[in-house]
Amino acid sequence: MWPTRGCDWKRRKAAMNLSTAASLFLIVLFCEEVQSKWNVNCNSKNICALKGSTVRMHCDYSHPSQEDGKDIKVEKTFWFTKIDKDPLDLNTQEEYAGRVENSCISEDCTLTIRDVKESDSAAYKFRFITNKSGGSYTGPQVVLSVTDSDPNLTVKSSYWNSALVCSSSCVLPDDSTYVWYKNGKDMHTRTHDYNERVDYEDSISCALKGHEDFPSPLACFKSRSCNKVTYSHERICALKGSSVSFYSNYNSYYSSHYTTLFWFSPERSTEWNDISQPEDLKLDSKYLGRVRVTNIKKKSTLTINNLMENDSAEYRFIFKKYSFSWGSDLHGTTLTVTGLQVEVTRISANQDSPYAELKCHSRCTPAGYNYRWFRNGQDIRHNKSTYIVLINTTDKISCALSSFKELRAPEVYAPVSTSVSADFTDDIVEGNQVFLKCSSNANPPANYTWYKKTQSSTLQLHGKDSEVYLREIQTFDSGEYFCVANNQLGESISEYLNIDVKYAPKHADVSLSHVEIVEGDSVHLTCSSDGNPTPSYSWYKDNQVMLQGQGGVYQFSSVTSEDSGTYCCEVGNIYGQINSSSVLINVEYPPRLPSVSVNPPGDVAAGSSVNLTCSSVANPAATYIWYKEHSTSPAADGQTFTIVDIRGEHGGNYYCQARNSRGNHNSTVHLIVVSSSASSAVAGLITFLLLIGLFLSAFIIFRKKKVVRQIHQSREGAEDNETKRLGNLGRHIGSSSTAGLGNSVDQGDVCYASVLFSKNQEESLYSNFVPSEPKTSQNEEKEEDVEYSAIMIKNTPCKKSYDASEESSALYSTVCKVNRL
Repeated sequence: MWPTRGCDWKRRKAAMNLSTAASLFLIVLFCEEVQSKWNVNCNSKNICALKGSTVRMHCDYSHPSQEDGKDIKVEKTFWFTKIDKDPLDLNTQEEYAGRVENSCISEDCTLTIRDVKESDSAAYKFRFITNKSGGSYTGPQVVLSVTDSDPNLTVKSSYWNSALVCSSSCVLPDDSTYVWYKNGKDMHTRTHDYNERVDYEDSISCALKGHEDFPSPLACFKSRSCNKVTYSHERICALKGSSVSFYSNYNSYYSSHYTTLFWFSPERSTEWNDISQPEDLKLDSKYLGRVRVTNIKKKSTLTINNLMENDSAEYRFIFKKYSFSWGSDLHGTTLTVTGLQVEVTRISANQDSPYAELKCHSRCTPAGYNYRWFRNGQDIRHNKSTYIVLINTTDKISCALSSFKELRAPEVYAPVSTSVSADFTDDIVEGNQVFLKCSSNANPPANYTWYKKTQSSTLQLHGKDSEVYLREIQTFDSGEYFCVANNQLGESISEYLNIDVKYAPKHADVSLSHVEIVEGDSVHLTCSSDGNPTPSYSWYKDNQVMLQGQGGVYQFSSVTSEDSGTYCCEVGNIYGQINSSSVLINVEYPPRLPSVSVNPPGDVAAGSSVNLTCSSVANPAATYIWYKEHSTSPAADGQTFTIVDIRGEHGGNYYCQARNSRGNHNSTVHLIVVSSSASSAVAGLITFLLLIGLFLSAFIIFRKKKVVRQIHQSREGAEDNETKRLGNLGRHIGSSSTAGLGNSVDQGDVCYASVLFSKNQEESLYSNFVPSEPKTSQNEEKEEDVEYSAIMIKNTPCKKSYDASEESSALYSTVCKVNRL
């Protein structure tokens, strides 16, 4: 086994070319020499690769096994192209993710890059790091060049057989497919090798599939005078409006005369008789009068005048000799026609001195030409290839070659005539789709920035495109839209385009002008909503329609208690409607005039109980306080005032006061109290009189019936007797009634103006009490301190002790008290 560990690559290769014994001896010496050194060797310095291929780079390294008595070990190996303080491992670079692999066998490491891109073109380096302090070592660079065009093919004879091989100096993709040509014709062989017969007259070429415009040079393997067509240029570039000439050299293995010589363009030919008979370019109407072909000594020259950009194409040459025809498949010369361009580059970002550099050039401008510059069509006598101008200039500037002043480059200028358009004609309703487009006249082409202006701010929209697509437009998209077109020479602002999104009301809220509402206040309800167009309003109180109109305010100039209730509004426009939540108006007012009731009604007997009740309408609810006339202290609190075991002292005027936070109001009641004995006497007298009346009525009816029965027996005698009897009976009844009633008839006019009890009674007015018992007749003379509480006055009108007109709210209870003497 070869001792290759840590050995120099070139020395190992040189040693392997020697005899076996000598090689072994030298390799051992080389390895012993190298093993004591730090070293990195790579097998190539430059690698060419076709885009999409897989590239492999190889490097090996060596280091001492020990140093300063310490074993040396490799801790990391990696490849890099960039350095940021330290080299950056390719495996950590995003652009190489999933495409790179570093594999090491012993001290031989290989970097594999799959699907290479043109951006992978770089200088790659290998690095290994050891456990020694500062023991990091980097190898030489390997330059990778990735191309998407010429694979640098050649046709070679195989060393192992008679086949031909399509070889490339670049790394090709593993799945590459080939195209083989013989005498300009596609042989439909797609392999790396060509094993078909090749005669003396045949020329061979190959190309990579997909890169047929880069075929290998024609190769003759059996005769130097084989059939050939070669071109002076694979590619040629010319200015628009100029003329171009290119030629082909052709040769035929046969000595007979040429029967056909012409140029054609596969892209431009319009008619094909068959696949081997393309159309002569001179017959193409688009080239008529502009094409000239000269054939001299096996050299054919094609000249095209007044070039146009659509003349850019591939051009091929064909010759024929009786039985032989050169194929039409092999690539010829590619012509590119381009006009002059003014390239604009800003050279100052300073707003005070903003300049741009204009450069006149094209892809195929010949070297050594002078230029001419034009401002607004006028020659400014400037012959340099560059020209400096101020940004935002309104001038239009162009250039040309001095010898082709009529072939001017397109003018460059800042954006002008910037405008905004939209794809709608009717109202924009929420949920619609809207396209906005910004257009401008500018060269170089303008970039666009969109803005939306609202009442409070101006917002920049995302994106740089000339169009804005508003999907399912919403209310917040309303606003004024405009765009700014700018290029390297300046900018231009469009006019505003107003977007007014229509929608149904989404919410409705009712608010009160103030919270605490007192009767007489000026109050207004406000309904707030957001519909577009402006909605109409309908007001409801307790679910009953009140008012309709455009205004969202309902006004109470002087609110009353009747205005209390629950209010809401209905908001709507042509796109829909919505109801608000409800709000309660609670009008506060002072107590109304109280009403007072006495229970039991009528006369109040001493010793009984009485309830005085006060009622009043008020908001908030009233509280009640009772007073007795001429007393400053409240007699009682509450709506009902109850007096139990009533006495004479309780008689008099009472009034209640109803009050709340908004005011108060009074009402009066007059209370007259009678003793329990007088009450009983009166009740007994009334009962007696009623019984006497009933008895007399029954007696009279009985007598009348009896008289009727006796009429027929003795009309005359009975009539006299009856008259006498009735007269006596009348007198008897009158005297009896008068005696029974005593002076009761005259007592109907008696009025008792006051009630008085013994002066010795010292009980409180509102305490419960029982009146003293009446004195017997034996002790009447001894009671000198007694005041009688009743005075009998005959034939005197009843004088009211209180004028009802003085207080309409007073209630009067008149009680007549009779004391037996």
